[in-house]
Amino acid sequence: MSVLHPASSANTSTYALSDDDVHTGVSWSRSPDADPWNSTILTLDGGGIRGYSSLMILKALMHEVAVWEQTLATPEELQDNAFDENSLLPCHYFDYMYGTSTGGLIGTMLGRLRMTVPQCLEIYREVGDKLFGKRRSRIPLATKYHHQPLESAVRKIVMTYCKQHLPPDHPCDGEDWFPWEYAVPNIAHTKELGVDFNRDICQSICLTSAHNERIDEAYLLRTYDHQYRETHEWITQYNTGADRLKVWQVTRATSAAPFYFEILEADIRDESGRTRRIRFKDGGIRENNPSGAAWSEYMSTHAEDENPAVLLSVGTGRPNESNDGFADAWPGPMGKSSFVKKTAEKIAVFRNLLVKYTDGEKRHKDMKERARGEHSWYKRLNVDEGLQSMPLDDWRRGSWKDPATGVEAIVNGGASLTHMEQVTHAYLTRAYNHDRGDSYAPPSVMIKQTAEKLVRTRRARMATREQNPIRWDTFMGRYLTGHLVPNMDGPLVHPLAAQP
Repeated sequence: MSVLHPASSANTSTYALSDDDVHTGVSWSRSPDADPWNSTILTLDGGGIRGYSSLMILKALMHEVAVWEQTLATPEELQDNAFDENSLLPCHYFDYMYGTSTGGLIGTMLGRLRMTVPQCLEIYREVGDKLFGKRRSRIPLATKYHHQPLESAVRKIVMTYCKQHLPPDHPCDGEDWFPWEYAVPNIAHTKELGVDFNRDICQSICLTSAHNERIDEAYLLRTYDHQYRETHEWITQYNTGADRLKVWQVTRATSAAPFYFEILEADIRDESGRTRRIRFKDGGIRENNPSGAAWSEYMSTHAEDENPAVLLSVGTGRPNESNDGFADAWPGPMGKSSFVKKTAEKIAVFRNLLVKYTDGEKRHKDMKERARGEHSWYKRLNVDEGLQSMPLDDWRRGSWKDPATGVEAIVNGGASLTHMEQVTHAYLTRAYNHDRGDSYAPPSVMIKQTAEKLVRTRRARMATREQNPIRWDTFMGRYLTGHLVPNMDGPLVHPLAAQP
């Protein structure tokens, strides 16, 4: 039995009435939009190592995607065994992946590098140990970790999963550009064929905070050239274009969390052709939940009454809301000291800032109001209990079971990984609970409905392949080498992946 198919009907007995197909989300999930190419969007919060929980949620989503693909498949498709949940690519179901901090790293792996969720989980465990297994400094307010392991890890990930350079004839050196415009070989040839890498392939967008001599502002690093065609006064206009940065630079820029990693400095060429040096740091400083940025960018190219087909927001755990920035009274006579009181207040304020830094719930409230609930195009999945006190760099040694081998052992980070797996599983399988944030259904139902919508949308797009084969092939990733490669549909791992 799937963890998302509870045996008890109690899970569905207290939310929206079963005969109301609109407010239960059934009407939305069963029908693709009139335009099958209407945008499907995934957004990923920042949260350091807690991004592992986001990946566990996406793993559950891809399980349900596989279930729906098998349900709707033709006999010929089932014979090909094409819908193994561990091989399905999220980039075949989402058009845009927005991420902040480690959410940006995940969005880059799933979107720009077109990896599977199991591949990302394995990478996350490896990189977590390299990043957080050894501190650089224990001095308060000093940079806590070295940034070189992250840069090296991302370069290796690019070399392993790059889709533009296919060995042995065209080996990848890990220095690939982030925007498709600069990354795809023979881009001029593909444009002559009608390939549109700005529109027809999954895009990754990393939210950062950019500082130059004038202003500290939110900044989006994109794989595509975005221009604001509509000027609705109620949307946020970010920077335009696609900056020419390497994949490893973008992931460093979005992950430069204050006090954890050093700021990245890079030269950016603006629209006038002038080059300016910008200092990038973790986008969580400005917007840890990037769903608002995703919605603004969508609305900037669509009419006021249009909505995305899907905007799925995935968090890294709800924060401790009792941490309001006010210090508790210290016990004993020291608690009466003016110095102790002031020091305690400063510490409490600093801790509260860290909570707000990783808090995406205010943005969720705004998005839910815009969508008039979560029963249609907007949904958020976020563990509501068990991660609120977990530090960004929590990496405790302990017992962990390898999902590939089933072997349980004491490993670095094992206690942290096991805890995140347990609380995420509890969240995904719990009953409906309005007091814990459920607006119309429990998480399991929201995941099933999102999966159904994504699968029906992909299949509606597939039905257009005879009318517009180039758009379909581009969407499937078959032009990433600069020419048509029919077998580029599934997960690709270079021989380097097998090396230690």
